Amino acid sequence: MEVVLENRETGASKKEYRKALVPTWIKVFGWIFIVMGALVPFFYLTSLFFGFSASYMMFGLEYEGPAFALMPLSISTIILINGICAYGLLFGKEWGLNACLVFGYIGLFITIATMFVGSGLVIRLEPIIQIPYLIKLHKIKAHW
Repeated sequence: MEVVLENRETGASKKEYRKALVPTWIKVFGWIFIVMGALVPFFYLTSLFFGFSASYMMFGLEYEGPAFALMPLSISTIILINGICAYGLLFGKEWGLNACLVFGYIGLFITIATMFVGSGLVIRLEPIIQIPYLIKLHKIKAHW
């Protein structure tokens, strides 16, 4: 409750207050996703139109080759959506936190699913970041 009262006393805007709730480590990852999300359409379309072979990886989904397939489009879309969600969170948008929570769980599900699909169990490191990320988002949700 102190944080809310302090916010009212300083006159900080709701967006600024929301931005302050996000810890630095999430901001760092958020900016990485914003940059990746901004660049992925350019690289995907360049690969698609000029026939370049590219490597796509996210949440355990991997593809290497030309962009004329569903998998690189799917991975590029996942990266783009992550960038949009990160933008909403880092810029204190009303929808930002919920978008990050929903897509955070989708990403965790994809990561866990890819651990079991294919040739045996493959341990992935992404949940080491994804789980604390989701826990932190739930903690700041009440103040958002």
